[in-house]
Amino acid sequence: MLKNLNPNYAIVLSTLLWGTWWYPLRLLNEYAYNNAIPLTLSFTIAGLFLLFFSYKNISKLTNRNLILTIVAASAGAAAMCLYNEGLIRGNVARVLIFFYLTAVWSTLIEIIFLKAALNIYRFFSISSGFIGLFIITGLDQGNFMPSTLADLFGILSGFLWSICATLIRINEELDVNFGTSVFILIGGLFVVIATFLPDGQILSGFNYDILKNTILIILIFAFIWLLPGYWLVTYGQDQVDPGRAGILLMFEVVIGVISSYLLANEIITIREFIGAVFVMSAPLIEIFAGNKLNKSAA
Repeated sequence: MLKNLNPNYAIVLSTLLWGTWWYPLRLLNEYAYNNAIPLTLSFTIAGLFLLFFSYKNISKLTNRNLILTIVAASAGAAAMCLYNEGLIRGNVARVLIFFYLTAVWSTLIEIIFLKAALNIYRFFSISSGFIGLFIITGLDQGNFMPSTLADLFGILSGFLWSICATLIRINEELDVNFGTSVFILIGGLFVVIATFLPDGQILSGFNYDILKNTILIILIFAFIWLLPGYWLVTYGQDQVDPGRAGILLMFEVVIGVISSYLLANEIITIREFIGAVFVMSAPLIEIFAGNKLNKSAA
């Protein structure tokens, strides 16, 4: 499945889908009257479809590969679950910006668990991300924590995705098709689990009328957003340097801000823009650090 696709292009293509992901998600939620079953069906259909083309490879996978794939998929599914909840409930731009603190979380994971050195560049990268976070939350006004659940979900989703991305990178034997199918199927499970969150989607009241109203959106979301979006980002992040991947993925923020303005009349404030500059500078500093260190080593 597109195995000759340049992984850098794969990530850029994925940003077109992730940056507009909020629109079919909200549309599906609206037509389903906040019922979670149509969204669960989208995940299930897309996951089973891809699993059909990859199940033959399961017998070739090592135990380590399977464990890493399942743990990474679980972290990624939880991340996307919270990401979805944030996009349904809150401002698209804010959720996207908070999600992209993932670059900071990834750096911290590498330092704490993978024994990477904490040099001056990584220090500034981490600092830049947190400065951006606190600008948006309003630390100058005494607000240390995010003010809404949507903002909190954006931050937590970025943290969980950084765990997922780290596990993808260290899994040298990753089967992209199988891994993506597991991601999506576990994602459907987390959609159900998310109904226990405060003011979340519900499971009761699903009927034929809701299915009739949403079936087209279910299929469109499954085969145009879910399946390609997950596959492209899994394929790309498995092969691209994490810093470069972080930079390429930032196109999602631009696409999300523009699409939410055009389609939902959501406007990014000056405070959010300044905070976004700091947050999105974090992976740029990390890339600069990597280049400096490579030149020094040479």
